[in-house]
Amino acid sequence: MKKIIVLVIGVLISSCSNDNLIDENSEMLGNLNKVELKINGVNSEDNIVDVNSYYSCDTDLNVTVTSKKNNVTGDLIVFNLTKQGELKSIYFADKSGEFRKDYYSADFIPSSTITISEFEFVENTKLKFKFNGQLFKKKYNLNQQNETIEIEGNVEIKKFSENICNTFVNFITLNNNIKFSNITRINDNNLTSSSIRYEGNSLNGYNINIKNLNQNLPDLPLGTYSFSNNSTTEKVEFRKYVGLPKSFSTSIIIPSDWILYETQGSFTIVEKTLINGFKVVKIKLNFTASHNGIVEYTINNADFITAY
Repeated sequence: MKKIIVLVIGVLISSCSNDNLIDENSEMLGNLNKVELKINGVNSEDNIVDVNSYYSCDTDLNVTVTSKKNNVTGDLIVFNLTKQGELKSIYFADKSGEFRKDYYSADFIPSSTITISEFEFVENTKLKFKFNGQLFKKKYNLNQQNETIEIEGNVEIKKFSENICNTFVNFITLNNNIKFSNITRINDNNLTSSSIRYEGNSLNGYNINIKNLNQNLPDLPLGTYSFSNNSTTEKVEFRKYVGLPKSFSTSIIIPSDWILYETQGSFTIVEKTLINGFKVVKIKLNFTASHNGIVEYTINNADFITAY
């Protein structure tokens, strides 16, 4: 009987030892990724349970910090950046009160109120940066006053999660400092007609809209399509954001926040191919953008690559 008791105790002790080892290993892995966060100048007291990061499609970086409150685990702060360290977006959940409040980086020009500094990135090896600035509570009415919060801190990532890229990254590069990615294809349907447009926003406050197409770009014939500002068929619209920083909705163009340029020129479909199962079309954009009769931008042979 005594031998049986000793055997059972031995099994229990061994089991507890393994559990402790697993917990210690998990904690060691978690400590590879760190975040320090201050809200309105005060150190965050949130119970952070995970700091996760991944590198996506050879273009984007994501850092997601999760925290736990009242036995509920959810996102605390989420960063999206390019691999060059340009800020794409930040989301922060303020859980300090009775009800959660959500804050976001500014629409269209996220870097207008948030600074990313001391950025370092080595693919799947290291990511470090500091952040500092102002986030906005989302508005649903333009007459609402901005409600803001100040954040600052730093992020250090040494362990990356695996990420599989299963999309094609569309892009337009007008010049060295006007770059559009994640171009959206939109079907515009109404009672009298149907058309297709391709729209994108840059991270520094420009909007481009290739509109009034009767087919998807990969389905249009090779060749040049000319347009003027008054064209009712294929044309390019070009805008610059001049509104005040706010979080309203990046999918809504509020005319008073933008300069809409008069455009004239052409786009040329130069090549079609298949890449990883996607129908890819390569386009060259050539146009001028004028405001009050003065040409402010001249775009020559700008690259536009998209897939469907």
